[in-house]
Amino acid sequence: MADLEAVLADVSYLMAMEKSKATPAARASKKILLPEPSIRSVMQKYLEDRGEVTFEKIFSQKLGYLLFRDFCLKHLEEAKPLVEFYEEIKKYEKLETEEERLARSREVFDTYIMKE
Repeated sequence: MADLEAVLADVSYLMAMEKSKATPAARASKKILLPEPSIRSVMQKYLEDRGEVTFEKIFSQKLGYLLFRDFCLKHLEEAKPLVEFYEEIKKYEKLETEEERLARSREVFDTYIMKE
């Protein structure tokens, strides 16, 4: 009987954890905030002095890519299809089976390469 109660308690706990992930407060706590402009300028100078401010280094980091993507989508209308194409390629690379890759490659080819 104690085992059943333990299982029920575990299930209740897991369900509560899943539910809490969907609340706005949980999402807000994961939001990344950039430092104040005065601190950013010091950080930028520090990184520039060490050769860390290059496109390759920034683009390869998650935050750097997200900031670059956000900039492109907000300020460069012609970059939108290029960003979408890049993201589709990244999704394609994560597929595991050949069947999924074949189907996805046809969709990407038809959408971005052979579009009319």
